[in-house]
Amino acid sequence: MAATGVLFMADGGEPAELAAMKERFEATAEECERLSGRLAGHMAAGWQRLDALIAPAPADAARPGYAALARTAAAGNVYGVVAHLLTTALDATRNLDPTPSGIRADPAGAAALPRIAPWLVDRAAAMTAERAGSFSRSDSDRTVFITALEGVVAPP
Repeated sequence: MAATGVLFMADGGEPAELAAMKERFEATAEECERLSGRLAGHMAAGWQRLDALIAPAPADAARPGYAALARTAAAGNVYGVVAHLLTTALDATRNLDPTPSGIRADPAGAAALPRIAPWLVDRAAAMTAERAGSFSRSDSDRTVFITALEGVVAPP
């Protein structure tokens, strides 16, 4: 439909490229959700271990450990958000009736859904890139934490 900017297949079918893209988004969303859960479990155990350091001698050593763990936990939570964004983008593409009659029935809606789906995917990509940068900033905190902790527990 030239007026809406939405193209459709004459037979009403879905292009193979679009079906393949949906499958990749669905697989990525599922993997992100799995990673989010896995990281949440690791972070819960990490909080318990660090909490044991809240005592006079190792308290200063715990500071960079908490910084790294907090950053990693926040970055891990992003996986769940990315999964939600990708799933929502998929829902937007699934809710579009690409048949000529479907587009004629709701031209404005047929034009809106294809615009929101790539925006959602773009947000997911941006959050993934931001997460990668956050993870890399935790490396120096972990190194400082290990060094500080070794100074506290090393025999005199």
